Amino acid sequence: MKLQPLADTKLTPRSHYLDFIRGATVVLVVVYHVFFARNYVLGFGGLLPTNGPGFGDALTTFVYPWLMFSLFLVAGISARLSLNRRSNREFFRERTAKLLVPSTLGVLVFHSWTLGLITTASAPGLVDPSIPSFVFPIVCVLGGQGPLWFAQLLFVYSALLVLFRRRPARTATVAKSEVASSRDSDEASLFSTFVWTLFFVAATLGVWGSAQVLNAPVITVYRFGIYGFAFLLGYLVFHRADVEAALVRTRWFWGVCALYFGFLYFRRFFGANYADAPVLRHWLTNVYAWTATLAILGFSKRYADRPTRFSTFLARTNFGLYVFHMFFVYAATLLVARFCNVPEAAEIALVTVAAFAGSYATYFVVRRVPVLRFLVLGLRRPKVEAKR
Repeated sequence: MKLQPLADTKLTPRSHYLDFIRGATVVLVVVYHVFFARNYVLGFGGLLPTNGPGFGDALTTFVYPWLMFSLFLVAGISARLSLNRRSNREFFRERTAKLLVPSTLGVLVFHSWTLGLITTASAPGLVDPSIPSFVFPIVCVLGGQGPLWFAQLLFVYSALLVLFRRRPARTATVAKSEVASSRDSDEASLFSTFVWTLFFVAATLGVWGSAQVLNAPVITVYRFGIYGFAFLLGYLVFHRADVEAALVRTRWFWGVCALYFGFLYFRRFFGANYADAPVLRHWLTNVYAWTATLAILGFSKRYADRPTRFSTFLARTNFGLYVFHMFFVYAATLLVARFCNVPEAAEIALVTVAAFAGSYATYFVVRRVPVLRFLVLGLRRPKVEAKR
């Protein structure tokens, strides 16, 4: 059995497991930032003093290597599926509105005076108190970007796709996520699984190599190399039905690998600055990120590839939650610590509830205000179908 060329492979219809991964990842990002706001190991971003690494630092250290890497890979898959149904111009116009506008104009008109103000005024170590007053608004703009760096990088990768995608891709045949429909599918799928597993093992070198290049020197989240590599892998490879089937069949293997390398990574780097360049470039960090992402894809495809009310709600609102959550995390952290004399665990629970409730409430309000809806969320006014 020969593997089909990349351009000829059958593509899956809308994959609900991708919606699940996106939604679950954004929820985990919110939880991550709840503990990030009181971190010890990073030395920046924390609002409250801590005596040493604790449970929160353990959680953030454990999830950081693969959290955004997996999200960029899923974004690459989604870009491929989107481009199979849209022209280059339609895709670029849609991504400009959805990604570029909120991460630039939205920051200026909204986030600078919410998240930016509270960050620059409250987070120790982020802003030099001796800066001139006229520079402060600029610092607010920079601080207000928060998690929107993801949208900025994703827009760059999407624009590059359009730039180098000279010809429209061949019309894809929508098919179920199976390797083949013939009676010899078992034999074919075993061979395909073996070949793709070898590819995934070899791709580990690409993940590690991409982590060494195109990293911003100061703002470490702008890792153009490794996140771009993840995006391209999603676009070129992981949209395939036979790749999905291979990941489902090998999910336990990748799950065990992720736990093993995650244990080694955690034992080596817990207590250190996990966002520091030497840690991010280390082979152990990148092998852990890669195997964890493969396990996430395999298990999600097997067990979460069906629509539910919860997953549908997450898919519909995950961008709004991502855009607004950090302001409410920071604001609630400061308010709860000042006015609520409760144990730390209760503080964390209250901040988490406030972050989700505030983010969703703001999302549903902003999406009903025409100008803010476009500038902050990138949502255009829904087209009203003409009555027949």
